[in-house]
Amino acid sequence: MALSQQARVIAIYKSAPLPQRKTMLAMRKNIREILPRAEEVVSYGMPAFKVDGNVVAGILHAKNHVGYYPFSGSVLRMFPKELAKFSTTKSAIHVPIDKPLSKTLLKKLVAARISQCSVKAGTIDLANYERLDRYWKSLEIAAPARRGLVDSNIHKLTDLKKITRVQFLKIHAVGPSATKIIEREMRRHKISFKK
Repeated sequence: MALSQQARVIAIYKSAPLPQRKTMLAMRKNIREILPRAEEVVSYGMPAFKVDGNVVAGILHAKNHVGYYPFSGSVLRMFPKELAKFSTTKSAIHVPIDKPLSKTLLKKLVAARISQCSVKAGTIDLANYERLDRYWKSLEIAAPARRGLVDSNIHKLTDLKKITRVQFLKIHAVGPSATKIIEREMRRHKISFKK
């Protein structure tokens, strides 16, 4: 008889060596508090969290660390400062066995991932985006691009002076349409990207 999804999730946590398991369970607790309606599933062989059909985070033990996976190759590069002290790959953070990721950092990572999903969830405080993206909304920038800007701490036009055009073009969901509108506003207000 096949195990239920929940039983499979629990079995993976139980199979982890004790030090890694403690770190995994601490991160699981925080993610469940951040995403109280998330469904716990097994994806790519790891315990993961699914919101509105999208897997938004996963945790898996390894020999020398615990891996945190945002299930997106573009989330981690949004947080160079926050992740500077961690070993990372394009799609994983190697979390020290005895130092789980903080709830604050997990919330940022999950919010960034959810902002990329085709169906946005109401379980992260999306009202936070509404408070921070008013300027971009006034320019009629599409919601995914607005969320990408907010996730990159770009809340108003003058914030663009802190980044290069190359960095700007890498912001998730900022495509040709948003770029055209924003660069037109920058010219109008005589604001330039960082050189």
